[in-house]
Parts: sequence; C-alpha cells; structure tokens
Amino acid sequence: MPSVAYGCCVGSWDRFNRYVLPPAGDAPVLGLSGQTSIADAYNVMLRWAYAENIEMLILQHDDLEILDPDHVAKFAAVFAADEYAMLAGVAGGGARGGLAWWNRDPVGHQRTDAMEIDFGPRAGVVDLLEGSILAFSRGGIERLGFESRPGFHGYDEIAMAATRQPGWCAVVVDVDTHHHTALGFDNEASHQDWLAADQWFRRKWSIA
Repeated sequence: MPSVAYGCCVGSWDRFNRYVLPPAGDAPVLGLSGQTSIADAYNVMLRWAYAENIEMLILQHDDLEILDPDHVAKFAAVFAADEYAMLAGVAGGGARGGLAWWNRDPVGHQRTDAMEIDFGPRAGVVDLLEGSILAFSRGGIERLGFESRPGFHGYDEIAMAATRQPGWCAVVVDVDTHHHTALGFDNEASHQDWLAADQWFRRKWSIA
C-alpha cells in the first residue's frame, strides 16, 4: 500500500474533525484555515507531499466524508495499473460545457445531503473531476499544480492539465463518499464567483 496523506482547506474545524480526520486514521493530515485561495492552499499541500515523499495525496473539502474503508486501496489500484493516471475522483465528466462537467457525459456517484447522485457508470476517464475530493498519484504530485487565483471556484480545472497532456489522464474511481452539502450555491456572491471562474476556464482552454 502506498504512503498516503490528506489535505484540507478548512472553513470549519468542527466539520474537519467530524468528516476529514476519522477516515484518515493514522495518516498525516494537513489542514489550513483562514485561506483566501483554495488553489494556493492546495499548492502548499502538494509541495508538502512532494517534500515528504508521499505517494498519494487526497485533497478534500471539510464537508466531504469518505465512507469507503477501501478508498486508499481503490485509488492505489488505479494508479498502479496506469502510470499516466495522475488524478482521480469520485465523479466527473466532459469539459465541452465549461466547468459544469455534470452536463457532459458524467460518470460516478456521490451522496449529498440533498440526494444520492448516481450517473450510472462508476468509473472511467474524464476531462474534469468533481472537486470535493481529488486524489493525486505520486506522478500527479510531482507534475501537477493549481493555477493561482483568488477564491474557491475554478481550482478543479486542474484535471485538464492532466487530460490535455499526451498519455496522461484523470479518472473516476468507484469510492463511496458523502458530501455534506445541500447542492447549489450558499449565496449569490458564490454563484457569481463560479460564473467568473467558468468564463476564465473557457478562455484558458478555448472552450466555446
């Protein structure tokens, strides 16, 4: 089994303690609070994992609970089977519709407070991953990085950095999680931030 570590950009230490820490067990966990950019916080975690020779880094939101006791083994099996699999998650889809991957050939599943989301196929190669949980292989830790930008949307476009490189890929793995959210946006400002991130993403990757 590879050495694994976890990282979380913490908005609530209560959620962090309830949802992030228990599934991590004895593995090292890096939580950063008071952040203004999730991309910058995640880059700190990638550099930490690189320096510590971590073989798999799992980044997750503080309201994301990993339910699957075999999640490390499942991610590891996919990474071991394909050295070019840099990044994995539990749901994802195509990028032709911008950041709204769920509108383009979605794959995977996730429980939320609002509903059980199940797109049918539980595994596959995708352009974009649902960002509440992102697992990096050692190759991903070494080769990938988030583009620095303010706020808490758009960071999940990192999957495109893998899928647009020859041979590299981002994959959905059949891992059970519970995203403790009601879906949608908490407020209109968050919605507007996501729309701005979507426009940035479309310009960056030349997507109509």
